[in-house]
Amino acid sequence: MELDELKQAWQTLGRQLERNEAIGRQLLRDQKLAGARKSLLPLAVGQSLQILFGIACIVLGVACWSQHAGVPHVLAAGITLHAYGIAIILLGGITLWRLRRIDYSSPVLTIQKDILALRRLYIRGGMAAGLPWWMLWVPAAMVLAALVGVDLYARAPVMVWSGLASGLLGLLATWGFHRWTRHPKRAALGKKLDDSAAGHSIRRSQRILDEVAAFERE
Repeated sequence: MELDELKQAWQTLGRQLERNEAIGRQLLRDQKLAGARKSLLPLAVGQSLQILFGIACIVLGVACWSQHAGVPHVLAAGITLHAYGIAIILLGGITLWRLRRIDYSSPVLTIQKDILALRRLYIRGGMAAGLPWWMLWVPAAMVLAALVGVDLYARAPVMVWSGLASGLLGLLATWGFHRWTRHPKRAALGKKLDDSAAGHSIRRSQRILDEVAAFERE
């Protein structure tokens, strides 16, 4: 074999190896991104269940205030539960919309930014959906009692007021603790709490994307 033919064969082999390496890297990237997408499936299921729970709250709230429109405190309890149901449906819907608009064919950095935005939305939505239950359990109990013919406030006003008062204290204590963990000296604790609030699905997706980004930098 002449020298020129040997050079040409070597160059051809080199191009084939580069193509094979590129294909391998792309396949690995696609596999990792598919794993990141799949890891967010529990989040989608959870938000769907939240929407169903919101619908249940609306049904109970409407049934309550429509049947007891002449009783102010029962009416207020029903409207409160109704409004809460609407709120968590909106929060769940926005989170699902944000989840579905993530384009996994985009650069990894873009996907990471989208996941980070999703994480922030999920944490804030979780707080908005969960924290009201410090006090919301009282009107919820009033609604359930009213639907079976019992006026809880008329029967036990002290329980209702004490429940609201203790719930308010719990809400304030939670807010104070959250502020306390935001101090720079407790940054590690704050990060652990944020990671916990973000949920396993989002944390796993972020880890996978970090692996893909590190792989592409090599």
